[in-house]
Amino acid sequence: MIRRHIAVLLAGAFVLAPVAPLTAQNTGRSISPTDKAQGTQAHPQLLAQFGGAYKGPQTTFVERVGKRVAVQSGLSNAGSDFTVTLLDSPVENAFAIPGGYIYVTRQLLALMTSEAELASVMGHEIGHVAARHAASRNTRATIGGLLARGVSLATKSDLATRLAGTGAQLYTLKYGRDQEYQADALGVRYITAAGYSPYASADILAALDESTGLTAQASGTARSAPTWASTHPNGADRVQRAEALAKATGKPEIATTQDTAFLRMLDGLPYGEGKEGRKVIRIVTVSARDTIDTLSQRMAVADGKRERFIVINGVPADEPLKPGTLVKLVVAA
Repeated sequence: MIRRHIAVLLAGAFVLAPVAPLTAQNTGRSISPTDKAQGTQAHPQLLAQFGGAYKGPQTTFVERVGKRVAVQSGLSNAGSDFTVTLLDSPVENAFAIPGGYIYVTRQLLALMTSEAELASVMGHEIGHVAARHAASRNTRATIGGLLARGVSLATKSDLATRLAGTGAQLYTLKYGRDQEYQADALGVRYITAAGYSPYASADILAALDESTGLTAQASGTARSAPTWASTHPNGADRVQRAEALAKATGKPEIATTQDTAFLRMLDGLPYGEGKEGRKVIRIVTVSARDTIDTLSQRMAVADGKRERFIVINGVPADEPLKPGTLVKLVVAA
């Protein structure tokens, strides 16, 4: 919620346009043999290009949440029809392809503060598949483009350098603006049906926007567009639209306690690229003497320790930490 309010302030005056319809094309269909065959063929290639499947204890948690959301999409009622993969990648990324294959990177997982935020990200990506967005752009060509971007990232080519320079941290399938809005709407529908707070979508979108700003500052580039710069609409725009979608569900926004189970699950998760030594997420309990300044000084990041601490924990910069709550630190392993 704190993240979202920051992003809304950045937006300035804004008039909300009508949200995209909540109806996806062919959402009542099961996963077709053709889609399953294409996904099965592309899956090992995607694993090879995006760091492989992460093998840590967080994988079971991510798989459970992904399947819980996916069965709400109408693609299939069986969780076993979906393959959910936590990628061992230092890039904040998530995507899905036809055939029931859903992916999220460990770096994006590290940014989240709740299970509902994880559900929201995967709901959005599943929405693209349920609405047949890739099919409308030629599925084979789209998957090929994703693989090409993966190769560029792995080989540090000029394309990867340009993308990193703009602070674009998510390498996703390039959909049109209306398709992104529709996937946002479908994602909110899916997570609400799965029992999660619909407001989590706006929260994680705000977090991604803030994280992109920090990356742009660290790289010395001016940010002209938020995270998902080349593939997604303006971040603050999407945050407000997502909040409107959540309100439209009729579910009240209730102040919730920390998702301590989710945060403890993150403990030990690798963070970043590890060029300067392996780093991991550690979950610590705030003491009465702890402040944002004292805890952020323990962060094993080169620049912007305080700012990165605030973003990954979703805490307000001008309020004291509450003793007894949990926070994430990035530390040397």
